[in-house]
Amino acid sequence: MMGLRAVLAIAERDIRSTLRDKMAMFWLVLFPIMMLTFSFLLWANPTKPVTLDVGVVYADSTMDDPELNLNFTARNVTDIMSEVEVETEEGEKIKVFNIREYEDEEAAKEALRKGELDAVIVFPEGFSYNLSYGFPAEVKIYIRGGDAYREQITRAIIAGFFDSFSDKAAEVRIEASREYLEGMPPEEKEIVIEYFRGLAWPIRREEEVITPETLLGKAGLMGWFTVSAIGMQFLMAGLSIGATMVVEERERRTLRRLMASPIGPWDLLIGKTLSGLFSLAISALTCLLFGLALGARISWDPLNNLGHALVPLVLLLAAFTVLGLGLVISMVAKSARGASGMATAIGFPLMFLTGVWIPKWFLPEPLRTFADYFPVTMATDAIRAVMVFGRGAEAVLTVLPLLGLLAAMVYGLGVLAYKLVLRRSL
Repeated sequence: MMGLRAVLAIAERDIRSTLRDKMAMFWLVLFPIMMLTFSFLLWANPTKPVTLDVGVVYADSTMDDPELNLNFTARNVTDIMSEVEVETEEGEKIKVFNIREYEDEEAAKEALRKGELDAVIVFPEGFSYNLSYGFPAEVKIYIRGGDAYREQITRAIIAGFFDSFSDKAAEVRIEASREYLEGMPPEEKEIVIEYFRGLAWPIRREEEVITPETLLGKAGLMGWFTVSAIGMQFLMAGLSIGATMVVEERERRTLRRLMASPIGPWDLLIGKTLSGLFSLAISALTCLLFGLALGARISWDPLNNLGHALVPLVLLLAAFTVLGLGLVISMVAKSARGASGMATAIGFPLMFLTGVWIPKWFLPEPLRTFADYFPVTMATDAIRAVMVFGRGAEAVLTVLPLLGLLAAMVYGLGVLAYKLVLRRSL
């Protein structure tokens, strides 16, 4: 038989004990605040545009030949590069290229090897002449390796500049060719011009980058991490709470007294589960309020949005899952400290390997598949979809049946583990 008064008494006792325990309150309140603060400072601040240090070598004698009367030279190219700027969200303008001139190619490459430059551009003999008179003009580009991220950024920026420069040069050349087509009927002239354009650009592409509205800027990223912190806390704290439910009572020497009283095994389990749910609720509320206080973009309108109304249910199912996993862990724990340590040892890597704290697309394919069906990740993704990305109820309804089934199975296994640990402890 199960008594409501006994259940509530156990829950109240545990809640009071948790609120008085400074270490427990650290993990429930201060730890997520610390993690969110670090995340906001490190990742939720938009990265400033990169400025590349580029060495330039003018190995082109035609550039300074007055007899050639060139209308565009290699120096004009680098003058344009030095003026390229991008504007940050705060309105600050940052130069993309920091140009440094070198006397010869070997000196520039040596600076590249020492890490003083990100890239070297060599304008070979005839570059200026070929560019001015419509012939193919070639450049040699050396990019510093060793840092895959920086190498990719450097390659993309320099390639983007020369692609854009080549497009404009081709357009100027094509327009200049009109004077050689005088006398042709206008219709035929336009056909020839379009043919020239087809030679220059066999495929014309149009590119546009579209970022999800809720991830535009700092507020959206902070919202993303705020929901991630809730999932992280459920995983870390939930496993620890479940793992120490019975072991802690045994270590305090209160388990036998509780079982000798009118309180039954089910009263103890349900009471401790309620206190665990209360602790996880405190932690989730802490994450949410701290994120909102710092400007995270999170919306919750349960009266007008079914997806938002289902968020508490999703959190409840995730909580039952982690508490059940914690109970399973308690089967091999001999002390409360050991149970808590095992929960941390399991929960901490899962926090990263299941996409709860970092995006799933960072994970290799096998781990990404595992993350797709990990209950805490499913719950976190569903909540983030409706509260941060603004999706509808389908984002929750599609995962709710599987999440409910997994929660029932895992908590059911936890109940079996609880009965086994209780039998061993009495």
